[in-house]
Amino acid sequence: SPTAHSRAEHRDALLRQAGSELEQQWLRFLDERGLRLPSHAQYLIPDCRTRPDFVYLSEQVAVYIDGPHHRYPERAARDAAQQTCLEDAGYTVIRFGHTDDWEKIIADYPYVFGCPAG
Repeated sequence: SPTAHSRAEHRDALLRQAGSELEQQWLRFLDERGLRLPSHAQYLIPDCRTRPDFVYLSEQVAVYIDGPHHRYPERAARDAAQQTCLEDAGYTVIRFGHTDDWEKIIADYPYVFGCPAG
């Protein structure tokens, strides 16, 4: 846990703050594999007018868990503009789409998520 609380307490707090069932599913995915949990949920980054679903603050990583509505052109354009702003501010942006291979995405960022337990 990136906080003074136990991993379980931190996970439960993140689950309560999650904005959707898909976000909760992603947190459980991490937890079940013993991967690092994000430091914050729904963390506002005002300069980019965005509130990523999760952030790993010390690594400057913004995580978005994208449901099917992110495929609409206007939403995709807004997502791209926010991602450019975040990257210009020094953040790495990682997106997990609802149909993506989450295992593969995790494997691409071991410095963020760690390695699966087992």
